[in-house]
Amino acid sequence: MHKNYSLHINKISKRFRKQLLFRDISFSAETGESYFITGPNGSGKSTMLQIIAGVQKSTAGEIFFSRGKKEIPAGERFSHFGFTSPAVNPYDMLTAAENIRFASSGVKDEQIDEMLSLFGLYPHRSKHVGLYSSGMKQRVRLIIAMIDSPGILLLDEPSSNLDSAGKDILFSEIERIRKDTVIVIATNEHDEIKLCTKGIDIAEQNL
Repeated sequence: MHKNYSLHINKISKRFRKQLLFRDISFSAETGESYFITGPNGSGKSTMLQIIAGVQKSTAGEIFFSRGKKEIPAGERFSHFGFTSPAVNPYDMLTAAENIRFASSGVKDEQIDEMLSLFGLYPHRSKHVGLYSSGMKQRVRLIIAMIDSPGILLLDEPSSNLDSAGKDILFSEIERIRKDTVIVIATNEHDEIKLCTKGIDIAEQNL
């Protein structure tokens, strides 16, 4: 079980040149809480999640990751969270197992096989990911984000391209880990929002 993690977003703003995408977004979540970020297309929910993950920089504001009561330095945060987004692409010329091993150093082959089986990819483990369907590639992205059992899990449109069986697997896994994890989901999907205990409409924060 993880020590208690907390995530604090303090007055985050993002501007692209002269266009203000959002401003002064603040919220917090702790272990056992799942938080949604929703809003119309173009409102910045995916950008907000990428800022939390460190993929993009904010124009203003601060983000604090803590474990127990100790803040996690920026340079160490990556090892404490898992992140996936439609913009994160596995390597087409590698197999699923090779992609997972490359992205998650230190995981054991048994863990990889277990996750491939869970997400229904084990029979396809020897195929290059370039031969996968969009839904199968999304399953690879989710495995990479979740295989290390991170204390903080950041998911951007996690059920994108998944069929009903894939969604059932994903939602069941989120339910299983939620009590030990901080989960933040950027989504407009009602079923994903229902997984969360609280959240914000990022567009309404800018009114």
